[in-house]
Amino acid sequence: KKWRGTNLQGPARQSFGESAFIVFGVFFTMLTVLKIAKAINSADPSFEFNPAWYGSSLCIIFALTPAPVGQPLQIFAAHLWNMLVGLALRQIPLELNSVSYGIPLIWKQALSVAIGVAGQAKLGILHPPATGLSYAFVTPSKLADGSYSYAYSWGTIASVYLVDAAVVALSVLILNLSEAKQYPLFWFGLEWGDICSCFVYS
Repeated sequence: KKWRGTNLQGPARQSFGESAFIVFGVFFTMLTVLKIAKAINSADPSFEFNPAWYGSSLCIIFALTPAPVGQPLQIFAAHLWNMLVGLALRQIPLELNSVSYGIPLIWKQALSVAIGVAGQAKLGILHPPATGLSYAFVTPSKLADGSYSYAYSWGTIASVYLVDAAVVALSVLILNLSEAKQYPLFWFGLEWGDICSCFVYS
């Protein structure tokens, strides 16, 4: 009977003014991400990243602003977790013509996504768009000579964190211009009073 669902509804429709504000915020922030990507990717391939990774994150931040999964802690922590998962699973031998003891690529890809999601849930750092990073980091590109190479590595982590900081900073500036929105709702999962008390009583 569970397949019938319940009487709950999805997010409420937003007004034209709120939607226009979302357009402004997402456009300006995504434009900044694209400019950073263009500069980084053309300067040093070892720091390459894909700006499309941020499309879904901006949807959550600007259209579902109160959602816990869109707060700064979730973004930074989930991105790091999934990139590390991809780098770790990359070490498992890949089944190629010259390697008979590896596992198929699709198994590694499925496993990376599974561990990425489960780890976020266990650690309490859920940010759904970040899961694509575990897939991206474990997936190689096939070269003309038939060999494989990975486009994303440790340098990409630095690029992602730079862009994360830019996205969060712009989101704080833009969203708080609206009287109806507040961002973030939390930074580290604690209220500022709790954080101060940690230093006072430590």
